[in-house]
Amino acid sequence: MQEVFRLSDIVLASCVDIFLFVIMFLSLKKCFIKEERRKIGSFFLTLVLFPVQWFFVSMLCSLTFVGLFFYQEENQEALLQNRLYLLIGTGVCSILFFLILFVCVLIGIKWLRLKKVAPFIFLYTMFLTIYISTTFYSFGYGTLYSIPHLGGILSLLGKILSAVIIWCFYRLIVLKFSELITDNSNINWKLFIIPPLLFSIFYSFFGFLIITDSMNEDILVFGSIFSFIAVALLIWAFYVILKNMAAANEIKTLSVEVMEALAHTIDAKDEYTKGHSVRVAKYSRMLAEKLGLNEGDCESVYYMALLHDIGKIGVPNEIINSKSKMTDEEYAIMKTHPGIGSDILEEIKSRPDLMIGARWHHERYDGKGYPDQKAGEDIPYFARIISVADSYDAMTSNRSYRKFLPQDVVRGEIEKNSGTQFDPNVAKCMLSIIDEDVNYEYHE
Repeated sequence: MQEVFRLSDIVLASCVDIFLFVIMFLSLKKCFIKEERRKIGSFFLTLVLFPVQWFFVSMLCSLTFVGLFFYQEENQEALLQNRLYLLIGTGVCSILFFLILFVCVLIGIKWLRLKKVAPFIFLYTMFLTIYISTTFYSFGYGTLYSIPHLGGILSLLGKILSAVIIWCFYRLIVLKFSELITDNSNINWKLFIIPPLLFSIFYSFFGFLIITDSMNEDILVFGSIFSFIAVALLIWAFYVILKNMAAANEIKTLSVEVMEALAHTIDAKDEYTKGHSVRVAKYSRMLAEKLGLNEGDCESVYYMALLHDIGKIGVPNEIINSKSKMTDEEYAIMKTHPGIGSDILEEIKSRPDLMIGARWHHERYDGKGYPDQKAGEDIPYFARIISVADSYDAMTSNRSYRKFLPQDVVRGEIEKNSGTQFDPNVAKCMLSIIDEDVNYEYHE
């Protein structure tokens, strides 16, 4: 019977390992291959590195304890009873294990030339954590707690539970995770990378400490139970985080769609400005990225630009749709739309910054704009960006009295008004974007 349990345990352990590698392959493919199809070799790299890591860890463990034993006059049994040296040995092994893990991750990233480094580190670390925490122990195949074959039964149950945990990680974490990173969502990668790395360091220390005292049945059983519970809690924690992030992204997507719908509604007041706000938002984001702003600021500029003309809702249609030059009285009414827009957007307490673009996108760098005659650095930076994008779209869009202007004319106007109407740095970036647009695709 003991031989049957041993053979079953070996077969089942091999099946679990194969299952783990298959799930790793599917996970990496799900998260990366869409953009980097030729990098399917990441699966084979991981397959090779796992045994290599375990080989080095085993060697380091052996060398550590042999080294400690070499400098002791006591025998090996006495050494294992000396908790101070045991802690030193397991601590050294834990640190070395972590370093090997990190080196393997870096090798994988360099070899694969991945663009998405943080997701790869997270997936690799999590799979390794699951692997070491669910396959670290063996209860043997004989008597445990004076119950015949209990060790073999528990070992088999542990292998089955390992497979369940691996599958849960794929279903609960990987599938949601792949959606988030393919949608280019903002993710705080420290939240995803630091916990599993710390868990791996702690667990390798804990595991090495337990395995050196594996003859103690209580410690062995407790260590195994703790392992499964700990990794299950880690998976559940990431599931909750990803679920909340997905919900937040849905709300964010809905908010953007509402803002875009509102922008289209405003632009619809003038048949010749259809799509104006969305295009200005697009150009503003391009400028923000070119200026080196972070992702959060780029999104903020985009949202501000979407609603920069919301104040036109308070301007009569006959003035907006006038095909002749506006009178002084009509122009004075038109100039009220920044103030109206800022008053509307100030009511959105959760995003008070949205009113910046609406109020100050008609200010000039030389102080001759409206409504507040701000100048230079006094004009909010995001408003200066939107001002350039707004003027660019006005020149590259059809109007009732003219077709969109040729690209060289548009470029000349922005260059001429740099430092007077426009912030010089923002204007310079706009000129760079124009120069890159060889086929003049950025127009209505």
